[in-house]
Formats: sequence, structure tokens, C-alpha cells
Amino acid sequence: MNAYSTNIRLKDAGSTDYERLDKEMETELFAKLGCSDVSARQYAERGREYQYRGGGSLQEVTAAAYRAAHNTGKEYSFTIMKKKGGQPGGSH
Repeated sequence: MNAYSTNIRLKDAGSTDYERLDKEMETELFAKLGCSDVSARQYAERGREYQYRGGGSLQEVTAAAYRAAHNTGKEYSFTIMKKKGGQPGGSH
């Protein structure tokens, strides 16, 4: 099974926008990676990272990330990376 990680940045977003993104991503089978005490300003600079927990193709992962980011109502950008070897649980 392939393993994918996703980084999403929301434009002009506050903490509540990123909390909404977390909920939307959870709905789409993503788990948040990293520290939870980072400010919204820091996320605007680096984005927020998620690990896809589903077994889908790159196209399915892309569509799921799009739906979640779109549902925040904010402008956004995202990248998706396939983990080397395709195995879940590798180093981040």
C-alpha cells in the first residue's frame, strides 16, 4: 500500500481556520502530524502536515486533500508526497 503525506497552507488563516482544516482532513482520512502548540502564523509560513490513512491512489489522495482544504472557505495550497518505499509509518 502506498503512503502519502500532505502539507497544506491556508491564506490569511487564524487558529480556528486550522482547527476546521483538522476536522475536514480527519473526515477525509488524514491524521495530523507534528506539534499541536504551533501558532497560526507559523502554519501560514510552513503549512500543516497530515498523513493519509486510506489506501487510495495519488488521485484519490489529491481529491480528498482538495475537498478538505476547499471546505475551509480559505484560499489554500497543498503538496502531496509519496513516502519512499510506500510503507506507512516511516520517519517524518
